[in-house]
Amino acid sequence: METYQERIRRRVDEILPELSRLSDDLWNNPEYNFKEYFACKSMSTLLEKYGFAVETGIGGLETSVKGVYDTGKDGPNIAIFGEFDAVEGMGHSCGHNVMCAISVGAGAALRSVIDELGGKVTVFGCPAEEGGGGKIIMAEHGAFDAVDVGMLIHSSCDTVVNDISYSKTDLRVHFYGKTSHAATWPEEGISALTPVLELFNILNALRLEIGDRGKILGIIRDGGDQAIYIPDHCSAEFTIRSFSMKYKLELVERFLEICRHLAELTHTRFEYEHTALSYEDIRNNPVLEDLLAKNFTALGETVKPRDKEMGIGCTDMGNLTHLFPGLQSYVRVGPGRAHSPEFLASTGSPESHRAIAVGACALAMTAVDILQDPALLQRIRAAFAEMKARYEG
Repeated sequence: METYQERIRRRVDEILPELSRLSDDLWNNPEYNFKEYFACKSMSTLLEKYGFAVETGIGGLETSVKGVYDTGKDGPNIAIFGEFDAVEGMGHSCGHNVMCAISVGAGAALRSVIDELGGKVTVFGCPAEEGGGGKIIMAEHGAFDAVDVGMLIHSSCDTVVNDISYSKTDLRVHFYGKTSHAATWPEEGISALTPVLELFNILNALRLEIGDRGKILGIIRDGGDQAIYIPDHCSAEFTIRSFSMKYKLELVERFLEICRHLAELTHTRFEYEHTALSYEDIRNNPVLEDLLAKNFTALGETVKPRDKEMGIGCTDMGNLTHLFPGLQSYVRVGPGRAHSPEFLASTGSPESHRAIAVGACALAMTAVDILQDPALLQRIRAAFAEMKARYEG
């Protein structure tokens, strides 16, 4: 008699041509933040074919997808996350087309065995990861309230189970003064540029103190209109980052405090705005990591450690790992770093189809491990509670 793992691999093999076609179609039709109409329709159509009850437009986003298969038996709700937006001007150079196919394949494979195990499988198609914060918006609308465990496999140049990402907040600061002719009546003006320049000087001096714990990076966006006039409005944009959300929030508050004091000292007025939703640091569940690593290895993958050579950015999946036990891990697609022409070629190559099969099998096999052994779910939840106490207590 076939094991659950063997049945999962057989099911993925059966549907791999359709999964590969989904990935290739998305690669050939890249869509950007909140406008993933083709991807939304393509993903939802395939999920419906595989027996899922599908909704679109959930969580406040028109192009989101939710596919559910509920056994009606007791058991956890295992969520499989997919993404499908492209990188503006660079197509699918982050491989979200492959990730979408992986999530559908994992859901379909788990669907083929879950009636015997109990519980529920939910596949989410999440728009606008590339800076739009789609998962954050969906979470704020309650889309993930019923999730017990959530997993996502990202395209990459290596297969890796652990992850690291920045917690980041992006701000634009404004200083307002009083304009005057700088050569004739300079004493009548209040320069809005002075606090901006002093802000950069102070931040440069703080680098030694902050060290490797975080970064405050910025550019001047508006430095005035003409040199002969004292500017009455100047602005700058900043990204404030740390591998720790807690320390990032401390940096944000300190940064704003500096801005307020500079406005007071220079007799200007200070305002600020968020230019994007805040992405938080990824907190992979260690029990899930171990299970996924075991299944990757069983599938013949060489699991490598996470290193900086893969690149370190930000992801809205990080926010979700603060809400429930989850992970973002990686499967090798081909050469090249994310957001590069080389990786764009990899995500549209035949080799990417191999990654779809491996990623879908690994996720479904990990879900089966959890559904088969209630003690594993308790360990996963205990590790999540320990993480919350350590980082947020």
